[in-house]
Amino acid sequence: MCVIIIIWSYQPMFYINYGGNIVMENSEPTKIYQLIFDRIRDSIYNGDLKPGEKLPPERTMAKLFQVSRTTIREALRALELNGIIEIRAYEGSFIREIEVQTLIDDMASAIIKAEDSMVYEMLDVRRVLETECAALAAIRASSLDLERIRKCLEDMAKSDQDDEIGLTADVNFHYAVAQAANSPILFDLMKILVSRMKYTIRATRHYRFSKPQRFTETLNEHKEIYLAITVNDQERARKIMTKHLVEMKKEIAQMQLDDCSNIIGNLNI
Repeated sequence: MCVIIIIWSYQPMFYINYGGNIVMENSEPTKIYQLIFDRIRDSIYNGDLKPGEKLPPERTMAKLFQVSRTTIREALRALELNGIIEIRAYEGSFIREIEVQTLIDDMASAIIKAEDSMVYEMLDVRRVLETECAALAAIRASSLDLERIRKCLEDMAKSDQDDEIGLTADVNFHYAVAQAANSPILFDLMKILVSRMKYTIRATRHYRFSKPQRFTETLNEHKEIYLAITVNDQERARKIMTKHLVEMKKEIAQMQLDDCSNIIGNLNI
């Protein structure tokens, strides 16, 4: 069964030189196939593509990415060399079970990239958006919205032994609060920001929960946000959400002070 790869439509400013490279503004040339490699790899690591699934045929992928089939072949070859896919003669390309070390290496890279000020800028934007989402949810949330948020809390409470379930429940909680604000524009902006920060959120959770008490503390922070929304307390919902996101920013900063190799070595994947 083929899967469809969803391509994010935004592209930074670039031009293509005569060597078939994409040249970003103020950057070194990047091969087109490398961008496709990154997009497919990220879709796998984010869970959008699952192990065992078959990628679309070359012709279909060439149309999806609007590139030549030769470029698609180069990207697939690179994915195969990195152990991410398996190319079977006369059958197609299939997603492999990701090797733990491969995932760890990419996590290390993601944490190092957190030194980029863009991560902090995105967190600042998230804080502005989510605090207002929480405040609006406190006066606009329907009974269905409240039930959706409560269900996310239940999933979070059950996830102490499963990092991926916990990550999904955490992200869904923030989505549910944004949805309860009943502002489609705010909700869409939230989804874009969070989807671009999944590596950072995952790494921060691993770091945070290496301290046993932080699981309970984080769960309680989310419960307080929920309770403030249920009693229509806008200011409290805004205040607690602000505190929650400020703590996340502090933890990302603290990760930069710690030895990155020690953090990765302690990941329980």
